[in-house]
Amino acid sequence: MPDDPRNREVIYVKARTAAALAALILLLSVVSGTAERYRFLEAALPFLEEENPFLKRYNEINQTEISAAYPLGCPYYWGGRRVSAVLQTASPERSSDYYQAGLEYLYGLDCVGFTRAVCRKAGYAEHPPISDLLNRSMYRECVIRGAAAAAVDELPPLLRIGDLLALQHSSGGFHIAMYCGTLSDFGYDAGSVPEELVPYLDYPLLIHCTGSSDYHERYRKYLEENNMDGVNPPFGGVIVTILNVPAAAAASSTPDAIGLCFPCFDLEGCHLPITDLSQEKQYRWIRWRQKPENGDAK
Repeated sequence: MPDDPRNREVIYVKARTAAALAALILLLSVVSGTAERYRFLEAALPFLEEENPFLKRYNEINQTEISAAYPLGCPYYWGGRRVSAVLQTASPERSSDYYQAGLEYLYGLDCVGFTRAVCRKAGYAEHPPISDLLNRSMYRECVIRGAAAAAVDELPPLLRIGDLLALQHSSGGFHIAMYCGTLSDFGYDAGSVPEELVPYLDYPLLIHCTGSSDYHERYRKYLEENNMDGVNPPFGGVIVTILNVPAAAAASSTPDAIGLCFPCFDLEGCHLPITDLSQEKQYRWIRWRQKPENGDAK
């Protein structure tokens, strides 16, 4: 029976329509992913200090004018969850390794306070407690497949900006950080970073509120200059670190203050410390994209 040209035409039209639909879906996915990337970065980067190179680079690359919310960066405060109270003074109810009950400190955010604030600002619900994110029977649908077993230089293709790294220290304490890209994503290349940093241009970068002697020294001077006697400087603040680079590769270290001295690289006059996961008790990569129940971010 001879082939009917009309059938061939129908098949051709259907194939073209399917291909166009697939291309449209792919385009929408790319656009959506790009918009999500910008939402997370523009929610997180303002917590860095004014002269931070990642904030400056982001503005240069994207022709934006994102400014630092706090000129010296957002400080760390144990149990800090209220963005509206940052840079006020407060006294912790209980003592910890670096904070003593009854003493006055500059208020800031802790690691959870920071990542939850970024999630809210990016339009998502606050993530659960770190212990729940690490519970193997919970939030399995949010775990990023393949990330736990991947080598550090294989992680960036698996991750999206805004993904969370929940971890538990060997001491039992918890911490959480957010993936924010790579040095290459921020426009760095072999000619714009120190020679010792070149092999790690595509290693994951984390943004998190954590211990930092740079912050301690920066705010110690700020308190002195403003005659704020009796107020103690913070234990740390929001910084960017690079993941799992060998400590021996770093040519410098952060100031030896408050017991915090980490190997780091000098990046445009700013310290880029190393985050080492090798000594952590456990960790889990999480993609948290839950929308607030009322549909609106707080």
